[in-house]
Amino acid sequence: MKRDKLIDLALQRVEKLYGEAVERLRAGDIDLARRYVEILLRISAKARLRPPEYIRRGYCRKCKAPLIPGLTARVRLQSEGSGSRVVLTCTLCNWTRRYMYKVKR
Repeated sequence: MKRDKLIDLALQRVEKLYGEAVERLRAGDIDLARRYVEILLRISAKARLRPPEYIRRGYCRKCKAPLIPGLTARVRLQSEGSGSRVVLTCTLCNWTRRYMYKVKR
């Protein structure tokens, strides 16, 4: 019972911190946004909690900046024979991440 409350509280904090990080980035304070992402990663690690997918995909793994398309991220669709993918590039450090979104069978 105590573990469930800890996970629930940690999840609430992680989601709130991510929201604040995005707001700070839109306001122009990149350093504070990065700090919020670092704190939410530390909280999720301490609680052994896997953050939701939109948070896991929502920050740069290299520079820890929140990824907002058009502001800090470039999003491209790439089609190939075996499937299609989303190519997400951080405009601050040029880190690239690829996600499959359509797989041919």
